[in-house]
Amino acid sequence: MPKEYYLYVNGQRVKVSEQIYKVYWREKEHEKYLEQVDKKNHLLFFSSLDHDGHFVDNIVDESVDVEKIVETQMMIEAVRNAISRLNAEEKDIIERLYFNDEGVTLLVRAEASAK
Repeated sequence: MPKEYYLYVNGQRVKVSEQIYKVYWREKEHEKYLEQVDKKNHLLFFSSLDHDGHFVDNIVDESVDVEKIVETQMMIEAVRNAISRLNAEEKDIIERLYFNDEGVTLLVRAEASAK
């Protein structure tokens, strides 16, 4: 009695020739070998990251708070805009207090001695 060969297709057992059976398993084993080589070489395919069809969601860097960065940039822009509307004396006071780290007392004394 000759040996019978079967493959499963869509859950159904299908009788095939010996040649088809051997070709199928040779390809399966080759595919398995290539996957092992890829793992050994730490090869990563982008397609393996796309589990749900939303690749971008899988590469989001959670350590960076983009919202906070944008908010800070907007606040800096608002401060610059406000400072640009001040007169020269007011700009000088802001610069001395916040950028030159002069205290209010020192600022008042300097203003008093200037008058």
